[in-house]
Amino acid sequence: MKKMLFFLTLISLFTIGLTAQAQNKPKAPKKVDREFTFVNYQTNNTKQWLPGSIIVKKGETVKLTLINDVPSGIHGFYIPAFDVRVQIKKGEKKEVTFTADKAGLFDIKCHLHAAHIGGQILVTE
Repeated sequence: MKKMLFFLTLISLFTIGLTAQAQNKPKAPKKVDREFTFVNYQTNNTKQWLPGSIIVKKGETVKLTLINDVPSGIHGFYIPAFDVRVQIKKGEKKEVTFTADKAGLFDIKCHLHAAHIGGQILVTE
């Protein structure tokens, strides 16, 4: 009986150890369906992210590389419909990934400076 209890305890501890190890493993990155690079630039005191508009399909995982090339400092990149909100310092590059989980035409803008020229993302069915 004692041997049986000992082996059951060992098996339980081994199982708990495997479960804890599996929980600590990093998640595999999502497959990216579309990738775009946006560059923030300034001309004649007008600031804008280029490209101004992109098109993706509903359900796609989208990876954006954002580069701030404007000399005036920190600027924002904001897509309210997909809860994307990033601040990028001058000369900095950031990446953001999201899933386009709804179809429609959605705004892209700078959430820090309302006067900047915005863009759009079209998500098709």
